[in-house]
Amino acid sequence: MTQEFCCEQLEALVENPDCPLRYLPYKREYLLTVPKYYLKKNEVCMSFLIKHCPWCGSLFPSSLSDEWYDIVEEKFGITDFFDKKQLKKITKDFKTDEWWKKRGL
Repeated sequence: MTQEFCCEQLEALVENPDCPLRYLPYKREYLLTVPKYYLKKNEVCMSFLIKHCPWCGSLFPSSLSDEWYDIVEEKFGITDFFDKKQLKKITKDFKTDEWWKKRGL
């Protein structure tokens, strides 16, 4: 799977595991994630959706999060997205960008 980025700086940082910037291809989302060492003992990971590239200012494509949840819920009968047993029903194509590319989204 290859990802096209708007600029070299974004690509370098998204691919750097030490950087808090993440790309979720299955939802087509760019997230700024608070590093775990800033969180208190019982806090969960926090992420913030970003809509523009912090370096070149390009507008990112819209998130497909709502569409993903709707389709996965209907297609696989998922009622609880925190239930690991239910999540095992999700096929590999819905864990990548394949599902939305096939649909032309």
